[in-house]
Amino acid sequence: MSSTTSSSIRNLLPRSFSSKRKSTSSNPKFPNSDAENTPPTDPNIIQINSHQALPITAKQSHSETPISTQSNPPLESDPSVKVVVRIRPTSNIGIGDQAVKKVSSDILCVGDRQFRFDSIFDSKTSQEDIFQSVGVPLVKNALAGYNTSILSYGQSGSGKTYTMWGPPSAMFEEHSRESHKGIVPRIFQMLFSELEKEQRMSEGKQFNYQCRCCFLEIYNEQVGDLLDPTQRNLE
Repeated sequence: MSSTTSSSIRNLLPRSFSSKRKSTSSNPKFPNSDAENTPPTDPNIIQINSHQALPITAKQSHSETPISTQSNPPLESDPSVKVVVRIRPTSNIGIGDQAVKKVSSDILCVGDRQFRFDSIFDSKTSQEDIFQSVGVPLVKNALAGYNTSILSYGQSGSGKTYTMWGPPSAMFEEHSRESHKGIVPRIFQMLFSELEKEQRMSEGKQFNYQCRCCFLEIYNEQVGDLLDPTQRNLE
């Protein structure tokens, strides 16, 4: 797995105003006022609900991507973006009417207000349960050639680090359902385990996978590279 450089991360971020102004001035006949709001075409994304698309467009999309949609079809019932809520155990301080409560598998309430998400996990949910719901589909999509990402969002002390990594001592634990390992170590364990399995099943055929990853932190409106502490306040 290759290391992440600051230049690769900058490529993921929106272009600055100066670069936009430069590109606009170089092509005055073709103004593009919303260039920063239009993402580039991602070859890893396949439109699975393209019943209204022209046949020639569908043919071109299949020819441009090395992914076989017949052997690795994406799950049509699985949305491209899912919002999952995990409720951390409550403390004795601040328990009252504003406590967050799970109503159903996709509804929670705060006081007398209800909110709907893709999935709701209560405070008794294990790390393995979170991984099976969030991490396993991510690994399968990555092995099929799709770009995948997880954004852990919450205030300080809400359990982001525990969910993503687990406690430091858990990094040395054996893989089990009772382990406190977070999503990240479980993802890499499953990823390379699946790659080894594919290699054994290839029966001597050429086998090549290229994996890339980056870890970014957004704190106080600043983007930092967690793999390179010197790269702070990225733009």
